[in-house]
Amino acid sequence: MSAVQAAQAPPAVPVVPAPPRVWGTPPRAHPEPPLGGSEWAAVPEAQDAYSESEDWSSTTGPMGVRETSGVQVRLGSWERERERRERRRRGRRSGLVAAGVLVLAGLVTVGLVLTPGSGDKGGTEAAPAAGEQAPGGGAKPPPAGSPITVGTADGSRYRIAAVTSGISDGVVTTFQSTPPSGTAFPYIEYILGNPSGGKVLLDFPGDVFVRRDLVTPEARGRCMPQAGVPEALCTPPTDSQVVRRLAGGALVAGEGGDKYLPPGASYLVRATVDVPVDRGVRRSDMALYVWKQLYVADQLAKQAPFPKGR
Repeated sequence: MSAVQAAQAPPAVPVVPAPPRVWGTPPRAHPEPPLGGSEWAAVPEAQDAYSESEDWSSTTGPMGVRETSGVQVRLGSWERERERRERRRRGRRSGLVAAGVLVLAGLVTVGLVLTPGSGDKGGTEAAPAAGEQAPGGGAKPPPAGSPITVGTADGSRYRIAAVTSGISDGVVTTFQSTPPSGTAFPYIEYILGNPSGGKVLLDFPGDVFVRRDLVTPEARGRCMPQAGVPEALCTPPTDSQVVRRLAGGALVAGEGGDKYLPPGASYLVRATVDVPVDRGVRRSDMALYVWKQLYVADQLAKQAPFPKGR
């Protein structure tokens, strides 16, 4: 090319490199959090408004929001869910407690219905025999012999009247072995009353006496004679129980399991011999006496006779 052509050619345009391509929003500096932000960051409504107003992203995100593996976890929502679960648990616990209280109340009610009254505690009253009236006041007293009255040094008084006699096939608790064939355990029933104006300790002054030769030979050593009682009779160990109430109030509970006869009350008592006796024993072979010094002091034993003609 000649010098003239070079002078007439247009000047060369410099090549400018293209700017780099940037995807997304250009990075910018992290803005300073507003004052007081920590006070409302945990409130879910504030978190949502704050998040929507931001168009930048970061590794931690706005306060109250955390990015975990690309999933946002809102702390406020989690707190609300935890509170709801806690309320549900408390509701379930309250329901269980209420159900337990209802069940316990039902058991207590059943126990009160099935538990014997104060007069039955400690096996004081025996189960009525066939044809007998259930325990209760106002029962017509059975025919009885002439009553006797005895007392203790502390002023307690008891009235006793023999009613009837019989035999029991059951083994009494103090006799450990099987009774011999042809034997039984005789008993006498009598009325025990309180003629005084105050309550008296429930006690059983009457004891059964039987003909000594009717007691089995193995048990005669336990059958003792007493002053004022015919020599042919002796008293073996005796077990006494209340059969039913005849008149007056119910037994009064005291300390240590003691029970008391209210004023004017009377009960039917059964005194059963604890040793086997010939099964052919009759009423004429038996008698009811009060002989313990506690009741008769220095006197002889007192007999409570059976009703005449019975």
